[in-house]
Amino acid sequence: MTDVATTEQDFAPARSANTAPSLARWLAARPLHHRFAMAGSFVTLLGMAVIGSLVSTSIETSVVRNSAISSAVYMESFIAPMSQELAGSERLSPETVARMDTLLKQPPLSERVVSVKIWRPNGLLAFSSDEDMIGKTFPPSEELMEAWRGELNASFDELEGAESLRERQSGVPLLEVYNPIHSILTGQIIAVAEFYLDATELEADLRAAHTRAWTVVALVTGMTFLALFGIVRSGSRTIEDQTRRLTAQLSELARISAQNEALRTRVEGASQRVSETNERYMRRVSAELHDGPAQALALASLRLDALMRRAGVAPGDPEAQMLRDCLGEALRDVRDLCSGLTLPELDGLSVADTLEIAIRAHERRTGVAVDRAFRPGPLMVVPAPHPFLICIYRVVQEGLMNAFRHAPGARVRVAAGTEAGGAVIEVQDDGPGFDTASRAPAGLGLPGLRERVESIGGSFAIESSPTGGTRLTMTLHMDAPR
Repeated sequence: MTDVATTEQDFAPARSANTAPSLARWLAARPLHHRFAMAGSFVTLLGMAVIGSLVSTSIETSVVRNSAISSAVYMESFIAPMSQELAGSERLSPETVARMDTLLKQPPLSERVVSVKIWRPNGLLAFSSDEDMIGKTFPPSEELMEAWRGELNASFDELEGAESLRERQSGVPLLEVYNPIHSILTGQIIAVAEFYLDATELEADLRAAHTRAWTVVALVTGMTFLALFGIVRSGSRTIEDQTRRLTAQLSELARISAQNEALRTRVEGASQRVSETNERYMRRVSAELHDGPAQALALASLRLDALMRRAGVAPGDPEAQMLRDCLGEALRDVRDLCSGLTLPELDGLSVADTLEIAIRAHERRTGVAVDRAFRPGPLMVVPAPHPFLICIYRVVQEGLMNAFRHAPGARVRVAAGTEAGGAVIEVQDDGPGFDTASRAPAGLGLPGLRERVESIGGSFAIESSPTGGTRLTMTLHMDAPR
């Protein structure tokens, strides 16, 4: 049981850690106006609470202060004249106390004022509606100290002090007001009058004012939120509609792209098959030339010698020698043509093997040595698709022959390697080269090479300059479809 509990505790943080990403993904999947409604509701309620509290507090402060000022002015007109003797005495005379007590028990003061206290410095009560409290000393409150500094203040008293026992027993809400009493002669503060007013009506007015304020704040905030929500909802629907249209367009583009890719694959496959078919035709043409015109030319050369002997023509006769030379040259051309048309057997070979066969065939035919620079790589030694091998052989064959014809005596190099899943093959010479921007060389067959390479999904590039030689670069992706 202990092990199970420990395991659950160990996994609890992991579950908690996954909660936040899940909530974030859920929120991200919701429409924009839903997210605005959730976030906006929180912000709106928070703002409404802050604004409502500020407005209510301001209303209460203003109403209480105005009520205190008016009450203080009213009370001061009664109390201040009878309190002037405190300018030279610590306490009021018994006659003054009696007059003040009689005054407070008569309307209209008895209808508004619950009790009155007159304070001397150091918390001494010079007068109180409760006669037992007169002459006693109490710790001065903060409000009393502020009144001694000449400040009028008022508040709904909590009636917590010992001097407020009578007021607590009244059972009605009270507004406590501290009003400084000034000397008529010197203007100095001679006492502080503390009086408690019946705040039942004031409290009801404040409650109604608070209700109106909160209602107005709630209505204004709600209308603002609804207006913003309507705008966001309209925008969200526009975005969703555009998103649906864009998704449909992307789906259509993806479908067309897939069709184009399928067509490209089919075209490349067809091009590869056409290349193999052409090679078979060329091999058949080579065989036909070898077995037909080449044999006929060889037979004609032999019969010419026999005919010359029967006719008694001298072996050194110029006409006979010219015929013999023409037949020999024609026979060599036909044999060279047969050799160029016929491909060696390439099935199952690697890129490196095919390059080596093409280079050796060129070296035998021309007697020119070719430098090799093969970089090791997996694609160089594994069997490659037959259409790629045909393309490699023909491009290298044509590139080397172009260098032999147009840059005789130049150094020639064949480089090969792998790059990003493809084979990169270069045929380079250090001959005079040509300007690729100004003209395309005639008779080099370069457009045919480009078409051959691009037909199987590869790329072909030519770099040449009059002083920097020529380089043919072919890149074939071996994962291209057959």
